[in-house]
Order: sequence, then C-alpha cells, then structure tokens
Amino acid sequence: MLALLLAAFLASTTVSITEPVDGETYNGNWLTVRAIVENENVIPDSVHYSLNGEPVIPVPRLNTDWYTYMADDLHRGFSESPAPTDNTILWTAPVTGDYHEFPTPVVVDGIVYYPQDSTGDSLYALDSATGELIWKFRTGYTDDAVTVKDGYLYTASDNLWCLDACTGEEIWVHGGADNQGSTPVVSGGCVYSGTAEYSQNLSHIYSLDALTGSNNWSVSVSGFTASCMTVWNNMLFVPTYNGPLYALNSSSGEVLWDNTESGQGYWDSSPVVIDDLIYICGIDSKVRAIDPADGTTVWAVNVTPGTYIAATLAYHDGRLYFGDQVDSFHCLDVADGSTIWSVPGVEHGSTGLADGLVFYGQGSNYYDETASFFCLDWDTGDVVWSYLMTTGPYGIVSSPSITDGVVYIAGTDNNLYAFGTGLKYTYLDDLYAQTGSNELIVTSFHNGAALSDTVNFTVTGAGISIGPSQIFNLAASPNPFHSNGAVSFELSESGHTTLEIFDVSGRRVASLADSELSAGSHSIQWNGSDENGIPCAAGLYLCRLQSGNAVETTGICLLR
Repeated sequence: MLALLLAAFLASTTVSITEPVDGETYNGNWLTVRAIVENENVIPDSVHYSLNGEPVIPVPRLNTDWYTYMADDLHRGFSESPAPTDNTILWTAPVTGDYHEFPTPVVVDGIVYYPQDSTGDSLYALDSATGELIWKFRTGYTDDAVTVKDGYLYTASDNLWCLDACTGEEIWVHGGADNQGSTPVVSGGCVYSGTAEYSQNLSHIYSLDALTGSNNWSVSVSGFTASCMTVWNNMLFVPTYNGPLYALNSSSGEVLWDNTESGQGYWDSSPVVIDDLIYICGIDSKVRAIDPADGTTVWAVNVTPGTYIAATLAYHDGRLYFGDQVDSFHCLDVADGSTIWSVPGVEHGSTGLADGLVFYGQGSNYYDETASFFCLDWDTGDVVWSYLMTTGPYGIVSSPSITDGVVYIAGTDNNLYAFGTGLKYTYLDDLYAQTGSNELIVTSFHNGAALSDTVNFTVTGAGISIGPSQIFNLAASPNPFHSNGAVSFELSESGHTTLEIFDVSGRRVASLADSELSAGSHSIQWNGSDENGIPCAAGLYLCRLQSGNAVETTGICLLR
C-alpha cells in the first residue's frame, strides 16, 4: 500500500528548475535559483537545494497573490507566477452574470474572491484549486475588484464593506462607497474609497481607519470616480470622469495638484506608478506619462485616434500593454510611448502579464454572441492560445489575474473561469555558485516523499570579488555563510578602526567595530542582522574597514 501511495504521489508531483538554465554558462557567480513545484494543489512541506554536494538549504516560496485590482497597490498587472501555455480549463464556477461582469478575480492564500456585477448581488469566496464555494456574502452589485490585506476583505458596492477574508463575517460597514466608486485602496492602516453625485458632477473621497471604518478625512472634488485610485509616496491619485486627475495628500485629503489635459477625464483607466512616473489612459484616446511631483505631463501619445481607452496599462520590463476599444492591442515603450508592436484586438477590461505572456478578454460596445479570451507572446504579440466564450453585449470585460500557475477571468456566460492544469508553486532564492562547473539539485519534500530536479551549469567569472584585500588582509569566512560569519583583518599599528557592513546600494546595515584597536590580527563576528537585530535578506554585502587614512573593502555573501 505504501508503495502505491508513493507511486501516486510521484506521478502527480513535478519539480522543475527554471533558473539557472541547464547547460548554460554565466559570467558571474551571483545567480538566482527558481523552481516550480506542482504538488496536487497542495503546498509541499518544504523545498531545498543543494549545490555541488553541499548541505541542503531551504528555498522560500514566492508569494504570487493577486490581492487587488491589477495585482498590487501600484496596479502594474504583473505576476512572477508561471502561466498556462494552452487553454486547458481547470474549473468553472457559476458565479457571474450574462451582461457586464467587470470585476477582476482576486486571489489570496488559496481563495478566489469575486463580487457579482450588475446581474447579481453576492460576493463569492471559492477554492482556487477546485472552484468550490467556501462562503458568500450578500452585498449590492459591485463593479470593481475587492482588496484583501492582512486577513481583511474590502469591497465597494452599496456601501463600503469590511469582511473577514477567511469566513466572510462582517467586520464593519460604511456609507462612503458606491458600486461605481472603484476598488478600495488599502495602505498604511487606511482604506480609501469614493462616492459619486452624477447630477452635481462631484465625487466624495474618504479616508477611513482600515480596522474600524471610522473617518479620517473626506473631501469633495469635481468629476466622478469611475476608475481605481492609487496611493504612492503619501499621495492619493484620483482619476475622475468629466474631471481631472487629482493628487491628494493621503494623510489629510489636501489637493496637491490636478491635471486637466484629458478632456472629459478618465473612464475605467487607473493610475499606474512606475519609477516615479504615473501612466494612465484618457477619454481623449491618449496615453500619458505624468510627473507625480507637480502633475505636469512628461509625454502623451495618441495611438487610438477617435476613441477612448478604458484599459488600465499593464507594465513589465520597460513596456506598457493595453487594448483599445476599436481594433488594436498595443505594446508601448515606457520611455516615450512609442509603439513596439500593435496587433488586431479589442479590449474593454485590462491586461494581466506573467511568464512571457499577455492575457486579456475581447470586449466590445456592441452585441456579439461570442468573444475570445486571448493569450499573446509579450515580445511579439503573436497569439499563443485563445478560448471562445458565449458572451453578453459587452463581450469579456473582466481583467484577468494570474496566481500559482492559474489564470482567472470572469465570463459573461454565468461562469468564472480558471485556466491551467493545477496550482504551480514558485520557490525562489539567491544562489552563490563557484567558478567552473556546478551541479544544482532542488528537492521537494511532502508527507515523507521527495522528488528532485537537477541542472548543471558553468560560471566563468567571479563577478564581484570577495577574496582577501591587500592592505589589511581583510577577509570573510566562511564565505558564503548562513547564520554566523567572521570578518578577519590585520593591523600593522594600533589606531581608531571602524568595520561596517553595507548592502550593494551603499546603505549601511551594521557597524561591527568603532573603537581603538591594537596592532595584530583581529576577527569580528557578524550574525547576518542589521543594527536593530533584524535578519538581513540573503545577498551580497560589502565589508568596509577603515583604520587611520587607509580604507579597504571586501565582499561577504549571506545565504538564507
């Protein structure tokens, strides 16, 4: 019986090392180990790696949760998860309507959260592996995704609701939201939401305590909120329809600036923040880059003359991805908005990115009985796969989410779709390899059974040198180290000496010595923690020794 159980486990479990690449040659020895584990939709007990026969080292699991609209607080629409390369359906769940299902499925800790749009009034929590119902909660209909943080779920429907994310139990409710007021923004212990007065062309923006729902502040602005807000650097960016893009002080609600360049404003397109710039699509069909310091436009391009763009821009590696509502799907250079590629396609919702792939639903403003969900190559725009659905009058208007190897999207055929073959967990860590040939083994352990994958690769250069210095014979040992390392050096004469640890960005993380030291040999321990006693992340650090007018630096590699 045990043999049969073991055989069944091995047949349903796979371990694949995706970095380093088998047979590849690298010119530096500071690498990344990344492995994908598929384990019957269950997180394995542990995953370890061994390099060149050395003792095993645990590899942490990478969290790829898609916890709000467009994945994260800055709405970039990108996941480090693997993604399905064909249209295999893992499951469907009958929790949507047949007219306008706009919300994005949100996935956190193995639960998919989906609020029904205009044809329903319930919020569903489903098992991410099976689609089975965990709980549901009745609200008014909801036009946007929920946000899940720290065990709480926030949703804007007929009110702003705060629920226990695991049980669906009501925590508090507040009137500062409506179903058009966008996904709640949760940051720094606050939740931000909005309500609109269409007859007055006004929106009321609220900041509430995330745990109690009590008011922090509220402010009224021209235009009405139809897009999602974004918090960044103590600023709340509020796009409005028939109004400007505002920047508010997130602590007080004070209006810092407004940008009025987009004619009638913004409809569904939300601010994306990348490298200190805001990117957003307007009713005037232009894509803009805006300086968050003062609201001035850095560049604007009109790639879809004559139509507005509803999509929020998805971002990865210097590129912006979106579809217009006429005939094209676009990839732009983030530096200046120039087109990298453009292919036929119509999009009403927004895009999800993962694993070299672009995912979006075909939307329209006219009735068509069918529409397709597309997967494109993000370098070329070529179609990798598609899936044809029966749809309502707007086509597929939901935006996808990608988590643990599965893509989730709401259809307008009453079904929420999960595309994939099963949950695939990503394990990621830094890897310090030796110059020359290397053999890496990654092993997944679960219920007493183990399964491994092996790659061989070559390192031709040491990258940053971590050998002993010339003046003080400064060296770290062992190097790399896991929990306790020693920094040794020799002083030819006594004097005031400092020994400090810096990360590779130049930030000091620890001071190991700052005193008079005698001539001779010294060895000082470092336990891998910063000055506050908090363990530092794995990585390469620099040891800087100064004695008298002489300074010497060497490297020390911390593994976890």
